[in-house]
Amino acid sequence: MKRIFGVMVVLLLAVSFLAACGEATPAEFTLSSVTVSPSAPVVNDTVTISATVTNVGEQSGDCDVSLTIGDYTDSKSVSSLAGGASSSVSFSYDATSEGTYTATLETPNATATKSFTVKIEGEDGDGDEVGAVPTWSVGDNWVYTCSYVDAEGTSYEDVELNVTMVAEVPAGTEEGITEDSYKLSAVFVPEATRVAADMPLTLHVGTAGVWNSKEYMEYLKQSSAIAELPGIPSSITWNYTGDYGWPYETGKTWSAAVRTVAGTIIDETVDRESKVLGVETITVPAGTFECYHIVSYDPASPDTYTSESWFNATVVKSNVKEIDRSTWSGAETRVLKSYSVS
Repeated sequence: MKRIFGVMVVLLLAVSFLAACGEATPAEFTLSSVTVSPSAPVVNDTVTISATVTNVGEQSGDCDVSLTIGDYTDSKSVSSLAGGASSSVSFSYDATSEGTYTATLETPNATATKSFTVKIEGEDGDGDEVGAVPTWSVGDNWVYTCSYVDAEGTSYEDVELNVTMVAEVPAGTEEGITEDSYKLSAVFVPEATRVAADMPLTLHVGTAGVWNSKEYMEYLKQSSAIAELPGIPSSITWNYTGDYGWPYETGKTWSAAVRTVAGTIIDETVDRESKVLGVETITVPAGTFECYHIVSYDPASPDTYTSESWFNATVVKSNVKEIDRSTWSGAETRVLKSYSVS
């Protein structure tokens, strides 16, 4: 009887101990902060993204760690990680274009992120480019989504603007082209509906020609085919004074006389000043890019911008975004959807 009693006591103590302790907690995987190496990558670097995985549970377990950078994904497995143990995990990412990126690492239980910026080799600390003027080749193409709101606040259908470089034009070989330029063909799909700036007239624009200075990258001339003005040439030309356009530097300013002509209906010239406000990182459907933010304005109203552009010099080699508040009543905004440049 005493022996049986003693065994019962031992069993009761064992049960009490197990009840007090409970079962070992399941595996749970946390992440340390994410590190990126090199810390200041340039285009074509291989970037290493690393973190430490820790099993804060008591049971051993397996987990997958995933990496996401934009549309890029990768994953790695951590096997049989004991309770309380840690393991490092690293991924390699090829930085093929400039921009700001966010690396996101995930386990079944945790998420950690780290942002990093990829620059072009040769950029200075302010993001200003060091090098020659960007160049275009025949066939280079940029596609923009264009939205438009007139001065009364009415929004119009978004259209696509397909811009292609079609020729190099020597100075003096075409009217209004005073220096060597690139000629571009621009097509709106479908036709863009716009309201004239100085009269209550709705217009439809199907195509346009654009001439940009090869040396300074600024507009020299634009012409439009307007359905309501068949056979009537409509154009805008820029006549610059002094050192203008490229190379862009924060704080640089220049002036131009901008002439708008539509047959014998309109012939108007206004003075405009332009200024490089600085270097900004912006995101559009085509990606994330470092851009020069350039504004234009009436010299009498320097805080009221008649146009704004965000120009990327190294990857897109053109405007990533534009806001035009002078050509039409209201504002037209163009954001880069895709591009193909040599």
